[in-house]
Amino acid sequence: MEARKQPDYEILEFEGYTYHRQKKDRETPRGALGFPAEGGRKARTVAGFPQIQRVYRLKEGVKRLFGDESFFAEEKLDGYNARIFQQAGRLMAATRGGFICPFTTEWAGIWGEDKNLNRFFRDFPNYVLCGEVIGDNPYNWQRDPNLSPGAHFFVFEITAPDGRFLAPAERYRIVAEYGLPTVPRMGEHSAADIETLYELMRKLNDRGREGVVLKDRQGPRRLKFVTPTTDLQDIKDAMCIGFDLSSGFFFNRYLRASIFVQELGLDPEEYAPRIGWSFLDGCPDPQDFTEASETYTVFVKSEKTWDALCRQLKSRVRIVCDSRKPVRIIGRELLRIDFRRIYQKSSQRFKRILKGHLHTD
Repeated sequence: MEARKQPDYEILEFEGYTYHRQKKDRETPRGALGFPAEGGRKARTVAGFPQIQRVYRLKEGVKRLFGDESFFAEEKLDGYNARIFQQAGRLMAATRGGFICPFTTEWAGIWGEDKNLNRFFRDFPNYVLCGEVIGDNPYNWQRDPNLSPGAHFFVFEITAPDGRFLAPAERYRIVAEYGLPTVPRMGEHSAADIETLYELMRKLNDRGREGVVLKDRQGPRRLKFVTPTTDLQDIKDAMCIGFDLSSGFFFNRYLRASIFVQELGLDPEEYAPRIGWSFLDGCPDPQDFTEASETYTVFVKSEKTWDALCRQLKSRVRIVCDSRKPVRIIGRELLRIDFRRIYQKSSQRFKRILKGHLHTD
């Protein structure tokens, strides 16, 4: 009997709007959203965001991708990818996977008012702002302590209606003209000034920043390169949920950190213990381990938004709300929610390990 081929998309609904989500990479990246024609509106597709490949050796990666051509460098922020677009007269926000997120959509409305997104979309209604959301959010609990409470959005790409990225120089002009929040720019470079890039990376590493994304002056070529400080922090923070992660999560970060230390001439006497302590500091304490979890804080306008977000998150992990209270931030009355994402597989495995259960490697 011939197996039935599974469709590449699924039909979803968000607050009365129906859309198609592309589930897998095909000719176009996964996460594309399709809106059918209805209510006098034309059918529309919001392009998926392509995976940006990383390099482990900066000099060799730059040579291989860009050759002798120049490119732009931008700081890579540590948050989650969101695409903000205008549909049916309102702003919506999709995750990289193509789900319209109730939390990010609500904040898109706030950024529309406070960060000039509404002004941009009045002039570019069919374009998409792609950016990083950092701060208090439900997807990445590692937050910059220097940020004010709430979620923050920084543009790193603008997508035209045909799905192509605007050239960096054109994007720089637009974000400046409209006063949009944007990722930090780090100049134009080429393989000939690799030492300048090395110095940029050393400074980012010293500041505990994530890394850089290098971008073609005109075309779609992109690469990312991250710092060992970020990789070692990820290892420490992820140890307690390690059984829920891919098998290469830790090895790849150890390898990247080690190669970075060698290529950029950092002190191995300093990094050898840091690499080891990242693992040891992250290991669960057998005296007080109760669960493998991460703690988050989000700010929302209403219980309705939290309930919708919770339903979306619960499809992948157990959610426990620890507290909720009204607060005033960014000139608005919001609801602060503190919650935990509990990882069942890691919780069970670590409990058995720490209690001395026998197991087979």
